[in-house]
Amino acid sequence: MSKPKKPLLDKNIEKFIKSNFDKREYKNTDITKQFEWFVNSMHIWSISTTYFNSNTKIGKVIELGDSRGSDAFFISINDYEQIFTLEDNLEDVIQYIKSYGKVITFHFIQTKRTEHINFPDFLNLLDIPLTIWQGNTFGISQPILNKIKDFVDEITTDEDPDLRKLKHKLAITFYTNKVDSDLETLEKDWENDIRNKAKSFSTWFSQENISISFRGYSFLNEAFEKTISNDLELIVKKDNVIEVDLKKYLIGFITAEELLTCISYQNESNDSILKPDVFVNNIRLYLGRSPVNEKIEKTLLDEPSKFHFYNNGLTITTKSIEDSSKNFIIKSVNIVNGCQTANSIYNISRLDKNNLNEVKIPVKIIVAEDLEYEKITIRTNTQNGIDNKDLLSISATQKELEDFFKELKFRNASFSYIRQKSVDVQNRDDIDYKIHLDDILRAVFSTILLIPHKVTGYFDQTTAKYVDNIFDERFVKLYGYLTVLFKFVEDYIEEKEPDLKRLKYHILYIMYKKANFKNNHKEFEDFFRTNPILTQEELNEQIELISNTISNIYPLLKTEEEFTSEISLIINIIKDKYPNLQNLTTKAKERELYKPVEKLYRTRTTPIFETFEDNFITE
Repeated sequence: MSKPKKPLLDKNIEKFIKSNFDKREYKNTDITKQFEWFVNSMHIWSISTTYFNSNTKIGKVIELGDSRGSDAFFISINDYEQIFTLEDNLEDVIQYIKSYGKVITFHFIQTKRTEHINFPDFLNLLDIPLTIWQGNTFGISQPILNKIKDFVDEITTDEDPDLRKLKHKLAITFYTNKVDSDLETLEKDWENDIRNKAKSFSTWFSQENISISFRGYSFLNEAFEKTISNDLELIVKKDNVIEVDLKKYLIGFITAEELLTCISYQNESNDSILKPDVFVNNIRLYLGRSPVNEKIEKTLLDEPSKFHFYNNGLTITTKSIEDSSKNFIIKSVNIVNGCQTANSIYNISRLDKNNLNEVKIPVKIIVAEDLEYEKITIRTNTQNGIDNKDLLSISATQKELEDFFKELKFRNASFSYIRQKSVDVQNRDDIDYKIHLDDILRAVFSTILLIPHKVTGYFDQTTAKYVDNIFDERFVKLYGYLTVLFKFVEDYIEEKEPDLKRLKYHILYIMYKKANFKNNHKEFEDFFRTNPILTQEELNEQIELISNTISNIYPLLKTEEEFTSEISLIINIIKDKYPNLQNLTTKAKERELYKPVEKLYRTRTTPIFETFEDNFITE
C-alpha cells in the first residue's frame, strides 16, 4: 500500500518552519507547536506584511506557552501600523502610544489542530479578555495571563489623559486545520452562543469594535503562498520616463496607482495588503511613524500634486526592462531605496485613494548585475540620512563575519549569518543556528559594552548610539564567539528556565565577566565608547587582550558540560542572592531590568551587581 499523501497545509507548515527557524528549534518540537508558530505568523502577516518581514519568527514571540485558553497575544496600533508584544519594554510601548496612537487593537489567538472541537474550547478563548476587562486575575498558575492583564491595565489606564482618549478594539481569532465547509458548520453551530457571549464585552467595546473570526485550511494555505510569492511586476508608461541607456536605465516618474498595483493586492475583505517580497532587497524595512514618515504622509494628504517637489522618490533595481507598446514592463522589482516612501504611500492609500491619483513619484530604474547591486544600494542610501545600522549588512566586516560563521563548529552545530535577506540561506533546513545582525549586536552590547540592561530595554536607542563604532575587523572572531555564547544561553533558558527569559542578557553578561574577571574588562568598553586612535603599542595590547578573552570564552562553547555547569551555577546564585530579579510580572519589578549592572561611571543609581565579585567569583 502506498503511503498517503501529506495534506497541503502540513507541507506548507513544514516549508515555513524549516525556512524561518533554526534546525535545533524545530527538530524536537511537535507538530502541534509548529502549527501554532505557523498560524501566529500567518496571522501577523495578514495584518502587517512589513512587520512579518522584519521578524519571521514573530509567531514564536507572541505565543503564550501552556497558558489556559489563549495561545497568542499582541497589540497593534492604528490599524496594524505598529505591533507590540509582551517582550517589548512597556515604557517604550506607552511612549509610542502617547506619541502616535489613535487606536489600540488587542489580539487574542487560539489554535486547535484536532478533528474534534467543542464550544468550550472557544469559550475559554473568549473568557481570557473578559476576565482581564472585568478586572479579575487568573491565579498563580497562569503567570503569563496575569502579565497580559498587567500589560493591558498599564496602557488602558483612565488616569493618563493621553491614554484615555484612545479608541480600543478587540480582535479574537480561532484557528483550526478544518476545511471551509467544516469551519462554516462549526461557526453556524456556535453562532447564538457567540453572539450572547459577545454582549458581555459591551461595557468596554462597542459592537463595531469587536471582531470574532474563524479561520482554517484555505486561509492558512493562501496566506502562506502569498508570503513566498515573488512575481512583482511594475508597468511604467513610456511617456513618463526617459530611456537613458537602452533597456538598462530609466529615469522619470511613476504614479502612486502604478506603484500600488505592483506592491499590493486586495484581500477577500477588499483591504489593500502589501506583497511580502517588496522590500526583500532593501537594506532596511519600514521604520513606522517616524517624524520623516509623518511629513511624507502629510504631504500625500495635503499636497498630493506637489509630492514630487519634496520627495527623493524610489530607486528600483531589476533583472529586465521589457518593451511593450506604450509601456515598459519591469521584472523583478527590488526597491533598494525609498522603502519609507513606498510604505507611506501604501498607508495613505488605505485612508484616501482619491488623493493618490495626483501623486507622481520620482523614480530611477536600473538593470543591475549582482556586482553592481552593492554600489547602487550604498550610494543611493548614504545621501538621504539612512541609519548606519542599515548599511552594515553590506560592509566588509559583515562579509568577514559571514565567512567566519560558515566555518564555525561547536557541539557539532552549524551556523550561518544571514547578512541580508537571502532566500537561499533561509530555505536551507540543515543550519542549526541562523544568526542575524541583531543577535550580534545584542551579544556585543551585553558583554563587551557591559550594558545588558540597555539591551533588555532601549535596544534601538543603544544601537543608534554605538553602531558607528561597534564593528572592528580585529574583533571578528570575538564577535562570533560571543554571539554563539548568546545563542547557547538563549537555548538553555528557553528549555530549562523559561521564567528567566527576560534575564538572558544579564546572564550572558555574568558568564562573560566571570570568564574574564582577571582582565580589565572595561578596556573594550572604553575603546568602543570613545573610539580613540591607538598607538601601535596600544594596538598590540588590544590584540593580546582579544586573544586572551577568546581563550577564556572557548571552554564554555567547546563542551556542553562546561557550559551547563557554569550557567546553572549562575542561575542558582541569582535565585539565592537577587530576589528583585525574579517574578518580573509588574511594571515596578520590570524596572529592575533597566538599572545599570555595574558602576562604570558616575551615577546615582545603585547597580544590580554591586557585589559581583563577592557573589559570583570563586577562585
